Amino acid sequence: MVIKVFKDYDNLSRFAAKIIAEQVHAKPNTVFCLPGGSSPIGMYKELVTMYKKGEVDFKDMIAFDMDAYISLGPNHKNSYAYFNNIHFLNHVNVKESNRFMPNVFAENLEEEAIRYSEKIEEFGGLDISVTGVGDNGHICFNEPGSYLLAKYHIANLHEETIKANSRFFNDISEVPIQAFTLGLEEVMKCKTFLVIASGKKKAPILGKMFKNDHIYSEYPVTFLRMHPNCIFLLDEDAASEI
Repeated sequence: MVIKVFKDYDNLSRFAAKIIAEQVHAKPNTVFCLPGGSSPIGMYKELVTMYKKGEVDFKDMIAFDMDAYISLGPNHKNSYAYFNNIHFLNHVNVKESNRFMPNVFAENLEEEAIRYSEKIEEFGGLDISVTGVGDNGHICFNEPGSYLLAKYHIANLHEETIKANSRFFNDISEVPIQAFTLGLEEVMKCKTFLVIASGKKKAPILGKMFKNDHIYSEYPVTFLRMHPNCIFLLDEDAASEI
């Protein structure tokens, strides 16, 4: 585990984009797990700029969506598939045939989660992924609890997560209460795992993580201590309580 602290979110985002670009240069058919949420927006913006300047080519990249709200299809403005399209995929040359997302309308959602996990394995697992940190310590949508799940699965979202994500909706009642997400085994097997956190709001949860070397299922982010190549990218505000 490596911690890098940057003056601000813009510098953090540029560094994250540089890591992604270097990975794609080294392996053009990189398997990239696409994050949603506010944390990666700056990184996506930088990657699109680099692509338009001819500094990176995504034509052979394999793209998997990390998360998907149950019941929100890819055309819904608050779905993660839509988010990944408008912030990244619509502006670069990832082939449609190389982009994967779970079917949130599948007749059997549990079977769909298994199918999606197996599809990731077909490509040899994830090369690189990016996530933020939830205010309650979740990574992806692996929420705090007495146990965590290994494989791609349906997560029941905690009240804190629903409240935090309600800022993207007209009303908190519109926020889905379940979502597909990566399991901890898939996170741990990802060859490079980046965590982006910025702002004072993230300082308390990061302070809890780094105050000792304990690993808690109540703070899923602490499991990343065991990851062989996890890089925390923090701005000074997020790192202020470490």
